[in-house]
Amino acid sequence: MGFFDRLLGTRPGSSTDQAADGGSARTTADDAGAPASELTDAEREQTTARIAEIDAELASAPAPSTSSSPSSPSASDPADLHEELGTLHERLGDTGAAIASFEASLEARPRYGASYNRLMDLYNTRRAQAASAGDGAAINQWMSKIDALLATSKRIMRENY
Repeated sequence: MGFFDRLLGTRPGSSTDQAADGGSARTTADDAGAPASELTDAEREQTTARIAEIDAELASAPAPSTSSSPSSPSASDPADLHEELGTLHERLGDTGAAIASFEASLEARPRYGASYNRLMDLYNTRRAQAASAGDGAAINQWMSKIDALLATSKRIMRENY
């Protein structure tokens, strides 16, 4: 999906009619998982348990070290934990918590990847929902977040070249 498709709120496999009918406001799904409405009770419990485990691990984690190499993250890397947390929240349909987790992942270690891509998708979904509702303030809020994410992208590119 291209940048302008995300900006306009269209999704792969959806027509503009579906977006107008609320298709962009559907429960989000993680790329490899099922939407929250399709999770079984056992899957929901497992996801909730994993969220609790990650929250506990993040709470007990030492302060991030500047000496660690960003190219070789450890299994308990805060950026990776926040990314997994965002994916789990998104699977449960809690997009607000997913956005917060993906933002924390990028704050811990700015990089391209799942957090960046999911944030762009979630921001655009929220912007499209605001546009459908005619909420100009919310449209501006989400456009500002998209602009900040694009600025992060530029900063990442400049640092790597």
